[in-house]
Amino acid sequence: MSQPADPSPSKISTKSADEHAAFKEALAITNRHKGRSNFWGALAILSNYAAIATCIAFSEYVCPRLDNGWAGRSVYTFMALVISSRLRAFEHLVHEASHNNLFTNPRAHEWFEFTYAFPVFRLLKVFRTLHLEHHKYLGDPVRDADVVRFIDYGFISDTPMSAGRKTWLMFGLPWTGWFHYEYINTLFIEFWTDATCYPSKVFYWALVLTTVHFSDTWTAFGWYFVVPWLGILPVTRWWAELGEHLGMDMTGYFGNSRTNDGFWQRWWIHPLNDGLHAAHHLNSQVPYYRLRKAQTELLTESKAFREKNTFVNGVWETFSQIYTLPTIVRPRVEGVRAEWNNGQQMWAKNSN
Repeated sequence: MSQPADPSPSKISTKSADEHAAFKEALAITNRHKGRSNFWGALAILSNYAAIATCIAFSEYVCPRLDNGWAGRSVYTFMALVISSRLRAFEHLVHEASHNNLFTNPRAHEWFEFTYAFPVFRLLKVFRTLHLEHHKYLGDPVRDADVVRFIDYGFISDTPMSAGRKTWLMFGLPWTGWFHYEYINTLFIEFWTDATCYPSKVFYWALVLTTVHFSDTWTAFGWYFVVPWLGILPVTRWWAELGEHLGMDMTGYFGNSRTNDGFWQRWWIHPLNDGLHAAHHLNSQVPYYRLRKAQTELLTESKAFREKNTFVNGVWETFSQIYTLPTIVRPRVEGVRAEWNNGQQMWAKNSN
């Protein structure tokens, strides 16, 4: 069977020019929403602490009155899930801070790092280095650490992954403890071994653990922090990572990121508008609290954004697309090698 003829160079250039013009139009729309606010940044941080404290107080009040039976355990489980969602929100605030989107003064992101990054053992400087590479080299199989990670797991390959293998990686492997081990062996160890933020991070956690010790609340600390942080959060994070770019064409201005906007995605897996990923990758300078308004205007005013991006309204819809749609990445760049640290890609450099 004969193959269709390749498009002429003029058609290719016209298509690229049209897409670039559409991108500039969409970017101009999002630029209306670039302003930062100290009020909203502080409110996001404080509301997370308030939500966690409310969950703890509610659980401590209700569970003993239910004799800690199945009803009490159900209440605790739900409260732990909510707490894990707030820890996930703290991680997203680290992401926002990496784009200087929390405060009007860029240096304030380092000054207040202990309030939103230290509780989830993140270092802003380290995360920013890695994440900005992801934005700059989106879809690059060497320089985009997210793509490198999924190549390593086999999601992105010349040989399509079987449905059974995807099922195992998406729903089986998370419950084996692998991602909990991976988290401890990479991010947690990196938090303590990296020279960044000494001695402030030591002082922060020494103060927290001293308070727990002298208040004799080790059991509560285990149930309300360790379980949501180490037991639930690594699985949540894995599902969040899967949903952002797998099944997408990561080579163009549009359609490179999935918008995950279902109920469970909004408040648990992708809190604080983290699920509005297409709008975020279009313009990372729009802070989270302006992102939904920016997306609404994009859907109204930008035909390319509306027609070329993928919008889902549920977790299963996201997973279904991962099952059925290929992930398209950029060609490998010759002469570039990845730099690694403790199993994590940090950046890429010319090998010459």
